[in-house]
Amino acid sequence: MRVIEFAKQLGKALAESDEFQKYQQAKQVLDQHEAARVMLDDFRKKQMEYERKKLNGDQLLQPYEEELRKLSAVIGLNPYIREYLMAEFQFSSLMMEVQKIIGKAVGLEMPELENGAGMNAP
Repeated sequence: MRVIEFAKQLGKALAESDEFQKYQQAKQVLDQHEAARVMLDDFRKKQMEYERKKLNGDQLLQPYEEELRKLSAVIGLNPYIREYLMAEFQFSSLMMEVQKIIGKAVGLEMPELENGAGMNAP
C-alpha cells in the first residue's frame, strides 16, 4: 500500500507543477475559442485517420501527408492552438521523464525518443 501513497503524492505534485498549470490554463483559453478548438479537433481526427491508414498498410498516404502538413501550418498560426500544443508538449515531456525515472528505478529499459518524436508540437 505504500506504493499507492507515493503514487498519490506524485499525482498531487504533477497537478501542482508549472507544466500542468500552464497546460490547464492553455486548455481553458482554447475552450473559450470554439473555432480554434474545432480546428484542433479536426486536425487530430485527420491525424488519427492517417495513422490508422498507415498501420493498415495503405500505400496511398501522400495526399494525407500533404493535407496534414497544410493543416499543421494553418493551426500553427492560431495563437490559442499554438499555446495549447506547446503546453501539452511540455507536460507530456514531464510525464515521459517521470515514467523513464520510474522505469529505470525498477530496472526497465525505456526507449529513447529523438526530438520529441510522436509528440504533437507544432
